[in-house]
Amino acid sequence: MSWEGPGFVDHHAHVLAVSAGAALECGDASDLTGLRDHHRRVSERWSTPMDEPVRPLVVDDGLRGDLERGLARAAELGLVELTEAGVRDWAYLEALLALRARGPLPVRVRLLVASGIAEPGRMQRTGDPWLELEGVKFYADGWLGSRTCALRQPFADQDGDIGILFLDADTLARRADPFAEAGWTIATHAIGDRAIEAVLDGYERLFGSDCPQAAPRIEHAQVLAPDLVRRMADLGVVACVQPSFAVADARTARAGLGPERAEHAYRWDVLLDAGVRVLSGSDFPVAPLSPLAGLQCLLTGDHLDGRRAGAPTLARERAIALMSEERAGTVVLSDDPYQMAEDEVSGIEVVEARPRG
Repeated sequence: MSWEGPGFVDHHAHVLAVSAGAALECGDASDLTGLRDHHRRVSERWSTPMDEPVRPLVVDDGLRGDLERGLARAAELGLVELTEAGVRDWAYLEALLALRARGPLPVRVRLLVASGIAEPGRMQRTGDPWLELEGVKFYADGWLGSRTCALRQPFADQDGDIGILFLDADTLARRADPFAEAGWTIATHAIGDRAIEAVLDGYERLFGSDCPQAAPRIEHAQVLAPDLVRRMADLGVVACVQPSFAVADARTARAGLGPERAEHAYRWDVLLDAGVRVLSGSDFPVAPLSPLAGLQCLLTGDHLDGRRAGAPTLARERAIALMSEERAGTVVLSDDPYQMAEDEVSGIEVVEARPRG
């Protein structure tokens, strides 16, 4: 007997870039040495990964077809809406508008425009539930695996190294100000506790008492601490987290953070308990696009193949609510995810995804 419920939503992915064959900031996510070197070079240029130039795309039938196929694949996996987290070429919007003119898209699409190409005068809302600009994405630090996220204290396995901070609070507030004034969502990549603190300082300066209404986002928010969680709740800052990251990063996080800091990392349950609004996103292609794969990681805290990771988990009701939203559409599954064994959830088949237009 099939099960029908709220559709899965991915608030942070790179489906369009992958579909177009465009180079991603992460390059080969498994090449951590290469990523570390890349982040250092970007920092030395006083740039950020969201401000680096990319090779322009050509808008033609090939690009439009690639994007349509990528979105169709997302729908096959059960997604009814996704957010492209850092569009680095306006060609994506042009191609999507052409596809939309032909009819509904396979999934609802939201775009966060990379800070390097965002221009206040060019940011125009479409008013279309199938395709909309969401806001601007900034980038405050690196990654934990590559030991480039910005930490308050040095990495446990890197003597004296506290990572890379691409944007301080003042710079973030200054650069985001024209977009915030126009009502756009501000989303900032921040993984380390020093970066999260800088972003919160920037948001407080930028929005003041209006911060809860503006609901700016922190992407990833992995290396948490009790004071940062409280500030996020008090300011009304939204956390966009990745369900599979706590599992995938379990070994490297413990080695890089040490036992005390690792205890506070990837604690989506603590964020929720504190009243922080939490969104989920896969960060595909760094992690699988399948929301059911992410859901299983949230439920078990272990790898999909059964290998033990011992990552923090969420209760089933909380996990499913985190990854799905009724306002975006519905999904039909072959089995009830509330009744399946936790370590079998990723094997549930998607019968149909129905975005709400």
